[in-house]
Amino acid sequence: MNESEKSQRDQKVSTGLVDLPNDELVRYGTELGLRLRQNAPRGELLRVIRQRQELLVQLSRQALLDVCVWARRPVRQSASKEQLAREITQIGKMDFAELSRAGLIALARLRGVEADDDEPDEQIKRRLRRAETLPDMLRRKRRALEAALVGKLVPGGSADEPKEYRFLPENHAHSDLRERVEQEGLVGGIASKLRGVADDYVSQKLDEIERRIDRKLDEIDGRLQEWRDREITNRLRLIKITLVVSILVALLSLGYKYMDRLAGSAPVEQGRQGAAPVATQD
Repeated sequence: MNESEKSQRDQKVSTGLVDLPNDELVRYGTELGLRLRQNAPRGELLRVIRQRQELLVQLSRQALLDVCVWARRPVRQSASKEQLAREITQIGKMDFAELSRAGLIALARLRGVEADDDEPDEQIKRRLRRAETLPDMLRRKRRALEAALVGKLVPGGSADEPKEYRFLPENHAHSDLRERVEQEGLVGGIASKLRGVADDYVSQKLDEIERRIDRKLDEIDGRLQEWRDREITNRLRLIKITLVVSILVALLSLGYKYMDRLAGSAPVEQGRQGAAPVATQD
């Protein structure tokens, strides 16, 4: 499912949670960072998801963007809060050194950790570290080790200096392999990187095909235009010929009628001249 389909589904879910079945509610809540049970009561699912939606309304979009930039998650700057929350739920990073205060508070609240606006940063960070479970910590350590190995073994797997973060333009921007492995695991990071390369290749080939189709369409349009010009020229020539023939026929018809009239009047005059007057005798 691409991002546009997820966005449309999120809008439908936001407006009609009551109409969704339980499995859709669980899936939607899981994407928002909630840990829900498949057999949880429907009332509890609706309550927890609505609480998460209310939390997203309270959090600023810029704070969510700060978290994604800090974790170097590839997102668009125009992404919705639910899309940003979906990306943040996949972040397991615990080094909060470069995270802004607004982003730190947003991350803590999304992870279910209390964080007040007037609370010191160190206290929030300490509470976040305590909230991390042992399986999550082991998974994070394992992924960091795998990312370090991949960075050493794979050429170009890691950059010598961290690159400046850039938001996704509208379709292409990918983090490096080491960051992907660290965030998504060895298999997931490599698969995600391969998907990104494959998407770029397919997109490039589609652009080439589109350019070829455009050239063919231009050629077809040129040929059709040439055929239309020829057809119009031929029709105009036929119209001219028809007009000339019609004029010639009309002239011939007038000449014939004129000659016929002259030929018909000549015998009558000759007959009148040849007849002598008869003299009467008294």
